[in-house]
Amino acid sequence: MTDPGWLPGHLPAHRPRAAPLSAICAVAVLVAVCAAAQPARADTQNFDLSARIYSKHLYQNDANQGLLMLGNPFWPDDVAGHNGVGSELELSIRGRVSPQVETGARIASRFGERWHDWWESGNSLYDGKLNTSGDSAGLNRAAYLKLRGTYIQVAPEAAGIDWVRVGASDLAMFNPWTIGKVRYIDRDNGRGYFAAGRFGADDAWQWHAAAIALPKLWVGPWWSTGVGDPALANAFWSRDWAYAGSLRWRVGEATTVRLVGDATQDLEVDVADPDAVGSKNATCKDALGNPIAGCAPDHAVDLYTRYASANATVDFDSQPLDWLRVQGLVGVSWQQIDPKLTANAVQRNQGLSPIAYRDGGDVATTLRVGAQDPWEVGLSLQGEYFNVGADWNSIFGARRESDVLLTEGLVGGGGQLPTLNLANEFLDFDEDWVETCIGWHGGTALATYEHGDARLHLEVTHIEYNTNRQDRDVAQVYPDFLHGDGFTDIALYDYANVTDRGRDPRSAFRKNQYRRTDIAVLRGRHLIDVGRGIELEWKAKAIHDVDYRRLVGPGATKDDYDGTIVQLRGHVAVPVADGVKLGAFTQGEQWDEQNRRGTLELGYGDDTTWKWTAGVKATVMYAGIKANWHLEHIAKAQDREREPDQAWSVWRSKLTVEAAW
Repeated sequence: MTDPGWLPGHLPAHRPRAAPLSAICAVAVLVAVCAAAQPARADTQNFDLSARIYSKHLYQNDANQGLLMLGNPFWPDDVAGHNGVGSELELSIRGRVSPQVETGARIASRFGERWHDWWESGNSLYDGKLNTSGDSAGLNRAAYLKLRGTYIQVAPEAAGIDWVRVGASDLAMFNPWTIGKVRYIDRDNGRGYFAAGRFGADDAWQWHAAAIALPKLWVGPWWSTGVGDPALANAFWSRDWAYAGSLRWRVGEATTVRLVGDATQDLEVDVADPDAVGSKNATCKDALGNPIAGCAPDHAVDLYTRYASANATVDFDSQPLDWLRVQGLVGVSWQQIDPKLTANAVQRNQGLSPIAYRDGGDVATTLRVGAQDPWEVGLSLQGEYFNVGADWNSIFGARRESDVLLTEGLVGGGGQLPTLNLANEFLDFDEDWVETCIGWHGGTALATYEHGDARLHLEVTHIEYNTNRQDRDVAQVYPDFLHGDGFTDIALYDYANVTDRGRDPRSAFRKNQYRRTDIAVLRGRHLIDVGRGIELEWKAKAIHDVDYRRLVGPGATKDDYDGTIVQLRGHVAVPVADGVKLGAFTQGEQWDEQNRRGTLELGYGDDTTWKWTAGVKATVMYAGIKANWHLEHIAKAQDREREPDQAWSVWRSKLTVEAAW
C-alpha cells in the first residue's frame, strides 16, 4: 500500500502512487529559481569570508577526560569529560552570485581533538586497542572539517515573494510550540526548502512556508525516525519530512496576529513488499515454496506512516497603549503512531521516550499582560496565565535556548519548553538548563522596580498540574524518565543519576501524582559609583513543592512528598581596566525534603541537603581577543534517612579564548 501524503493512514491498494509533497516543493523552488536566473559573474569582490578560532580549557578534580561536561547519555563518546583542552576552527563563506542570488556555507572542525592528541590521524587500527601511534582514537580525535550551513537564496522579483532558500536554516521563522529554532550546536544542520513573502496593503500580511528534512535522530519515537528502533531491521529515513507554514497579519499599528502550523511524517517501507530491502517475501513464495497470492515485484516499494504529528498555534501581540502590552496564544497538538513500526520505548527503554506511546493530542493556552511603568515611578508589572495540556507535545519544537513562560521555574535560568525532547546535553557546567512545562497550569506575577542604578525584581508563581492522576500507566504508555523524585541538582547532575541527584527535567508523568508548586524569587542589581563602578547582584529564591502522590489505598498517608528549597546568591563584579572585568560569587542552598525518594512497598525517606558554591570569574577583551574564565568550588552534603549519606567537594574551571576576523 502507498501512503504519499503527510496525513497518516493506509490508502487502498488500487490508488495510484503520487509524488511526495517534498518533491513537489523541490520542483516549485526550482521553477522560482529559474524564473529569477540572471547571468552570474565570478569575482573575489562577490565573497565575504570570515573565520573564528575558539579554544576551551576544562578542568575538574576528577579522573574524567574530555572537553564537555555532559555529552550524549545514550551512546558512549570520547568528547564528554571534565579534563581536557581543545580548539575549533570555523570558516564562514557568503557569496553574491548576482543581485538576486546569495549563497553561503560554514566549514568547521569537529570539536573533539584535544591538545594532548598531537598527531592523531583519525584512524582506529589495531582492533580498537589504544596504542602510541597516530592511529589510535578515531575520527573523534582528528578535528576533521565538516561542511555545514550550505544554502542558496534567491530574491525572485515576483509579487508576494521576498525570497526562496534551498539548504540550511536555523528554523527561527516559526515558534517553540511548532518547529523551534535549532539549538546552537545544531544551528545550521537543518536543511530544506524555504520561502517567505508579503502581500496586502502596506504589506500587512507576511508568510513563511517550508519543507524540512527531518533529523534522523530525536524527532520521533525511540528518539529517531527509525534508526536504532528494535522494531525495524532496516530503518528508512531519507523520505521523512516536516512541513510548516506561518501567516502573520498586522492589524493597524498596535496589533499582530499570527498563525503557525507544522506536520511531521515518518515513513517506513512495507517489509511484505518483495521490492523492499530485507523483504520477508523477496521470492513471493511461502515457507513451503507455494506462490503468495497478490505478491509480485513491480520495482516500487509501498510505504506506511510510522509516526505523524501536527502542532498549530494562533497568537496575538497587542500594544493598545504606550505602557500596556497584551500577548496570548492558543495551540493544538496531535500525534499518531503505528505500533507495528515502532517499539515501545516506555516499556523497553526504562521509561525514556520523547513521546507518550499512544495516539492523541491536547491544547495549550497562555495569556500575558505587561504594564511598563504605567505610573512613571519606575514600577513595571507583568502577569501570565498558562495552561498546557497533559498530552501536549512539540516533537519538533524548541529543545533549548528558548522559553515560553515568564516564570524562572524550578531549575532556573534556561526556561520552560512544551516538549519531552529537551536537550540538556552537549553543555558545560556554566550553561543554563531547560525543563518541560507539559501539564503545567497556573500563573505568574512579576514586579520590577528601577530607580537610578538600582533594580529590584519580584516573582511569584503558582503551578497546578494537568498531569495529576492516579494509577497512570507509566509502564506501557507514559514515560516517567526513570528519575522523577526530588529537587533537581543541575550543578552536579548526570543522566545515569547514580548518586540521587533528583528529578529528570524531562519528567512530566508519575504513576500517582497530586502535586502543586509555589515559587518566589527576589533579586536585585545595584551599581555603586566607586572607581570604575562596582556591580552588585543578589538573589533569594524559595520553592515549596508538594505531591500527595497516592490519594487512596494502602500507604496513601505515608508517601506524601513535601519539599522546601531555599537558595541565596550574591555576585560582585569590578572593571579593573579597559576590557578587563573581575568578579566573585557565592551561593548557599538548603533542601528539606520529606519522603524524597522510595516506593509504597519499601517506604520513603526524608532527605536534607546543604550546598555551598563559591567562585571567581574574569573577562578580558583585548585587541580582538575575548577570554572568559570561571572557577568554582562546590561543597555538598546530603543527609539521607534510608540510604548512606553523601558528600561532594568539587573544584572545576573553564577558560575560553576566541578570536574572530
